[in-house]
Amino acid sequence: MYESLYAQTRRLYFPKEIEEQFQADYYKNTRSSTRIALILGFFLYSLFGVLDMYAVPISRDIVWFIRYAIVAPVIVFVLIASYVGLFQKHVQTLLSVVIAVSGLGIVAMIAVTREAELGNRFYFTGLILISMWAYGLLRLRFWYAVLVNLIILVGYEYASIAVKHLLESESGFVLFTMHNFFFLGANVIGIFTSYTLERYSRREFLQKYTFQEQRDQSDKLLFSILPERIAEKLKQGRETIAEEFSSASVLFADIVNFTPISARFGPREVVDMLNELFSGFDQLVDKYSVEKIQVAGDGYMLAAGVPTPRKNHAIVLAHLALEMMEYVKRQKFLGGRHAIEIRIGLNSGPLIGGVIGRKKFVYALWGDMVNTASRMESHGASGKIQITRATYELVKDHFECEYIGEIDVKGKGKLEAWHLLRANTKAKHTLPPMLKAFTARAQEKARTTDAKRDLQGTARSR
Repeated sequence: MYESLYAQTRRLYFPKEIEEQFQADYYKNTRSSTRIALILGFFLYSLFGVLDMYAVPISRDIVWFIRYAIVAPVIVFVLIASYVGLFQKHVQTLLSVVIAVSGLGIVAMIAVTREAELGNRFYFTGLILISMWAYGLLRLRFWYAVLVNLIILVGYEYASIAVKHLLESESGFVLFTMHNFFFLGANVIGIFTSYTLERYSRREFLQKYTFQEQRDQSDKLLFSILPERIAEKLKQGRETIAEEFSSASVLFADIVNFTPISARFGPREVVDMLNELFSGFDQLVDKYSVEKIQVAGDGYMLAAGVPTPRKNHAIVLAHLALEMMEYVKRQKFLGGRHAIEIRIGLNSGPLIGGVIGRKKFVYALWGDMVNTASRMESHGASGKIQITRATYELVKDHFECEYIGEIDVKGKGKLEAWHLLRANTKAKHTLPPMLKAFTARAQEKARTTDAKRDLQGTARSR
């Protein structure tokens, strides 16, 4: 987004939204130095009052009035305003007022002094100091600095010609020409300095936010691969991440008869089918705030209670499993030419979770509980959710389950198993209220979608 704007730094302007961000960033980065410059300018402007006693003894009172009653209070006001949120958006305008008042104040001092006074000829050097103050120390942005110095120049020309009548004598003309030569020369240097500083500031702004944008994209990619809590630990530099969880639940799901389906349909159709299926599952993962662990072929694995423990991990996965079944029954995959069925296995208990690999990080789960959950899926029946006793004990008060007896499990022997049938409508608080509302809206949306599809199918058949 920001990389394409580098060429625009030459014009010292960005598109509106980016320009607003730059101005806010510029104020944040320069406010401390600006306040120091205001304080320095106040003291120097006031300190030159000592010089007035010797340089303009005749006009001293009126010069002091300009210096201490007009200019100094304006500087103090803007310094105070820089701390007030109401004025912070207008700091550049207020700083321009400070420069204009300070510069025109010196012009006024020159205008009121007598020819016999030294200040009449030499106070002009104060304008050069003001110009340096505007272009450099106060960090006025380029066009503000140019405009305010132009105002001071116009004021000086008017005072020199209309008030002091310098063009009416040869010596006055020489003095007028010399002063303009030095003032314009100072402005040329100041303009170059101010332009360079602002352009550098704009490039620095783009570099900072380009880096931030790239870092955000990297973080987004990392968080899409790993659980957020684990990703944060990796960002902190932890090389080994492994945690024990005393209680969690793991779900495995796969497509029944996936091999014959792959042989019947082309690779593109199979990939599209898997993408549609797993994208639907991903939405359920986000809805229930569980962790998607991996996808392997037609297999889908997720877990609840890791890496952030939660007491209702088994209940949440049971609800999610039922919705996965409903989603598969509701959707028409492969253009409706072949029905898709899945089987799901679910187990609960202790496990270990951690990150493996050094280049392509993977968050993985280990333990006998995980292996058993996988066996529940592989030994399960089509269209069924098979759970172990450990999971049954955690969900039995919230769901209707069917005991199917003991099944032979490879490497485990005989294990008791149940089929998860449906949520128990008599059970209370199986889901948080907000999630219930979300589920109701999703079901209503699904019914509407099915109705539209049926109407479209009827229209096509006619």
